[in-house]
Amino acid sequence: MSIAHRPSDETLVAFATGTLDEGLALVVAAHIELDRESRRRTREFMAIQGELLDRVEPVAMAAGHPAEKLEQLLAIPAPLSPPIEADMPAVLRPYALGPWRPIGLRIAMRRVEVPGADSRVFMLRAGPGIALPPHKHTGFEWTTILAGAYEHEYGRYAAGDFDEADAEHDHTPRVDPVEGCTCLVAMTGKVLLQGWLGRLLQPLVRF
Repeated sequence: MSIAHRPSDETLVAFATGTLDEGLALVVAAHIELDRESRRRTREFMAIQGELLDRVEPVAMAAGHPAEKLEQLLAIPAPLSPPIEADMPAVLRPYALGPWRPIGLRIAMRRVEVPGADSRVFMLRAGPGIALPPHKHTGFEWTTILAGAYEHEYGRYAAGDFDEADAEHDHTPRVDPVEGCTCLVAMTGKVLLQGWLGRLLQPLVRF
């Protein structure tokens, strides 16, 4: 697996210190599970911050927060517990998953229940060659690719890659014409579809 896109340093630091919203942290954890380099970088950030963290009052994390699995995620080469399904990261094991539901032609979504999270977390599966409408967001859209690939104005994202988008990113994802794509997404704010087709579809968007 060749990883081309990783979380920003700021995001990995926030994950390492347990300060991310749990839904966003879950998507980061799924990427870390797949990427040795991000595990190495996260260890380095933990070491740099260790002395500072020792001086502050500790704050308890919510039970089950993905950062609680940090040492396991950073262990190399210690394996994680087996995935609950093919193409499914093991970090999803503690969370309830809804059924796959169609939301368009050859596009399906399943919700991931993350109690208390401010973000909405879901898995998205799109068939080969699907082109999603141009859109932007009023908040964050963080994505870890679990299988297959897609590409948009900012590059090609394949299995293991992390796509860190925010309100400044307008994009038009196009799914790989052979492999399709399955990904894990955490989203804050709203999706704003662009163009005439987007305006027609906007009332149907319920992410």
